[in-house]
Parts: sequence; C-alpha cells; structure tokens
Amino acid sequence: MRKFGYISFLIIAFAVLQPSLLFSLGITIYMPDIVAVIVAAQSFTRSMRLSAVIAISAGIVVDLASPATGIFGVSSISYLLIALFVNRYVVAPHNSAWKPVLSAALAPVAAVIVRAVVLLLTMQSISLSQLPAFIGWQLITGAIFATFLVPIIDLIDKPLYRDSLPLRVRS
Repeated sequence: MRKFGYISFLIIAFAVLQPSLLFSLGITIYMPDIVAVIVAAQSFTRSMRLSAVIAISAGIVVDLASPATGIFGVSSISYLLIALFVNRYVVAPHNSAWKPVLSAALAPVAAVIVRAVVLLLTMQSISLSQLPAFIGWQLITGAIFATFLVPIIDLIDKPLYRDSLPLRVRS
C-alpha cells in the first residue's frame, strides 16, 4: 500500500476540493464525481482485494466530505461495484488504450445510477426529472477527467507494478 499512497492523496484531495470549490461557485446540483474516475483508474493494475479496500475507503471519504446523499455508505457501495467490475472485466491501460478510458469515463454515470437505485430502494426522495441531465453532466466530466487521469495513473503505476512482481529465476 505504501507504493500506491498517491491514490489516497488524490482521493482525499478531490473528495474535499470538489464540493467546496463548486459550492463556493454556486454550483450545487451538478457536482462531477471525479473520485469515481480515480477508483476506476486504480482498479486496472491492482488486486481485487486492494481495489475493493480503496473503493470502500474512497466512498467513506466522499460521504464524510459532502454528505448530500442522505445515506452514509451509498458512495462506498457504488465505488465498490465500479472497482469490482473494472478489475474483473477491463484490462490495464498499457495493454489497451480505449477500453480503460471508456470504462473510467462511464464510472461516474454508474455511480449516479447505483446511488439513485439505492435511494429509491430505501424510499428516499430523488428528483427523477433531473436525473438525465445529471447523468449527461457526469458523462461529460467523466470523459474529460478520464482522458487525463487514466494515462497519468498508468504511467505512475506501471513501474510500481513491475517492481512489485516477484523475480523469476531460470534454472
């Protein structure tokens, strides 16, 4: 975990700065979920267990930083599902270029849909009329941030991942 500590820094920075900057600008409803992009981008090269731990802790940090959803832990559920799906079905960015960027760009949309389903199942009030606009906004911002974050995280992770592999001795 020590090698990948920069992911924790990115998650905390975006979870705290994102709502505070947008609330100060007066933008309260269409907050981009950049942490979902980071959770998806870190899941490519890590084990499923480490990806799940990072996703759950990211959800806790997001729920503590901006408790706007009403239910504590709903972000953890959405990020965990994103991390498990990406870890299972998407290859690392240094093996394929478009599939990881596309899946990281769709991660905020998946987080919004999971949050909406959880809120509907728990009988919380949500505005279904604003949901398509919110999903569109998440898709646009997710594509912008995934275009930059996925290659940067892969560039940093590739040597760390290679160094963490055990040495193989030929006999």
